[in-house]
Amino acid sequence: MSVVEWFAQVFAAVGDVLSFRVPPVLLDSPGHALSLGIGIAVLAGLSTMLGHAVVFVINRVRRLRMVAAIALGAVYTVLLRGLTGVAIALVAWLVTRGNVDGEMITAAYLFAIAPHVLAFLVFIPYLGLLFGRVLEVWSAVALAVLLAPVLGVGLLPALAISGVAWAGAHLVSVVLAGPLARVTSRGWTLVTGHETILTSSDILSGAPFVPLEHREHHA
Repeated sequence: MSVVEWFAQVFAAVGDVLSFRVPPVLLDSPGHALSLGIGIAVLAGLSTMLGHAVVFVINRVRRLRMVAAIALGAVYTVLLRGLTGVAIALVAWLVTRGNVDGEMITAAYLFAIAPHVLAFLVFIPYLGLLFGRVLEVWSAVALAVLLAPVLGVGLLPALAISGVAWAGAHLVSVVLAGPLARVTSRGWTLVTGHETILTSSDILSGAPFVPLEHREHHA
């Protein structure tokens, strides 16, 4: 298979997921579906980074800080996505009593990230964060649609699995967000010599990560 054909299949899968259809490859060839899922996740990540970069440019953030912010944001996103994936696999394993195909579950989860291919639109003023939340809900519903045939359950049980897993992952991320914020702020201070303002809500909101330096103001 050529690179062009692979990309064509990736975009075809994105189109299916955005329309709440199950890509045939997910059930017919889980191994190949996994490679397409990785492609979807990469596209979604690049789209998110592009949207954040536009926000930084609009706000005239310096290049070094912009690169550092995008890199840290990418690390946080991977951590939170990983937690969500583990939660989904665990809930699916409990519901099906261990009758889970690891490749299919992983591919389904990566496919469900497809709405975030549109994440570059988070740069839109006033609507960006709202659109980000819409993408999260879109992904959760798409995941349920994909899990139903993968796990051999109805749509309602699949929605329950998706909802419980996302809620569980969010709770865990809330617990971890505070320590992550403190560690990141401390690291930034050690590297730059400036204090930073970073809260756990910044991490969880999906907003662009911009470490803001404290500056003393003299009358």
